[in-house]
Amino acid sequence: MEATSDKLWVVHIGNNGQIAKRAQEEGFICIGWTRMGDLTPINTREKAKAAYRRTWPDASDAKARAQYGQPFRFAHQMKAGDLIIYPVKGSSSVFIGRVVGAYEWAAADEELRKNDYCNIRRVTWLKEVPRIAFSASALHSFGSLASLSSSDEFIEEVLALLGGEQPANAAQIDTPASKVNKVEQEGEGVEIANLAEQASQETEDYLLRSWTRTAQDFEAVVRAVFEAMGYTAQLQQGTHDLGVDVIAHPDPLGVQPPLMKIQAKSGTGTVGAPAVKQLRGLLNDGEKGVLVALGGFSNDARHVQQNDGDLILVDGKRFVELFLQFYDRLDPEWRNRFPLKRVYVPLKTL
Repeated sequence: MEATSDKLWVVHIGNNGQIAKRAQEEGFICIGWTRMGDLTPINTREKAKAAYRRTWPDASDAKARAQYGQPFRFAHQMKAGDLIIYPVKGSSSVFIGRVVGAYEWAAADEELRKNDYCNIRRVTWLKEVPRIAFSASALHSFGSLASLSSSDEFIEEVLALLGGEQPANAAQIDTPASKVNKVEQEGEGVEIANLAEQASQETEDYLLRSWTRTAQDFEAVVRAVFEAMGYTAQLQQGTHDLGVDVIAHPDPLGVQPPLMKIQAKSGTGTVGAPAVKQLRGLLNDGEKGVLVALGGFSNDARHVQQNDGDLILVDGKRFVELFLQFYDRLDPEWRNRFPLKRVYVPLKTL
């Protein structure tokens, strides 16, 4: 796919799920700073800084430096043809799009105005990609805490994914601590509480990328987590029992129900309804089927599960939550293979 621009922008819409859903369905991106008004006449950095100061006169110099450039770049430096990365908050997906329109002031939209998202750009969404398809360095760059940042150095990786190719550096797992997003270098920080969220996301990315590239070994990870949860679990290596990777039950002898037949899928692709129905066909009376899929599930797959109480679907995000919840109970072998340390982040400054 040909690029019409060498710019790659990263936009974070924040915690408003309804606005994020509208952006995905209606084809736009949006940022805050509504109180500054229409950004069209604020067409220089000096004007943007002055407008920010007029609107928030009590803001510290550090916060002003961190903030005013973002709405200016959104309105006047972003151009039609530029590529957009939109990491969907609370999910394992990243949307890739292309800017198709000029800056718009959408104050007439009551919902956008009420929620402080009147600054918008029209976008054509090109592809939804699981986070684990990107390199660790790209994900770290996309994880800026700012609403708007740039990651131009990863544009070739994004174009490769749009073309259906696997980026050459996608096998990278470790996230270098020295890799810092451009916006962070410029001091464009946000509330310190968001540091916890960023650390959590990077931990999730690290684990998912590690497991995605272990293939068959991921089955052993699943077994280890179920054992940490208190189950007796056995790998079905060799025969795979027609697709069952792990058998788990509540007691050591396997007498106490329910017996669980578990499939573990470490690929990045979305699992559809046929795979869920196939697992259902392997269950006998009183048995439960668990499908762990790092790439997630299609809506049709979720619909099949919703109508069957014997099926449990665990996507990558949920499996990470289970891994972290029972991390202290894992066998030391697994804690050594995936070394993690609990940290504390202040929720507010003094």
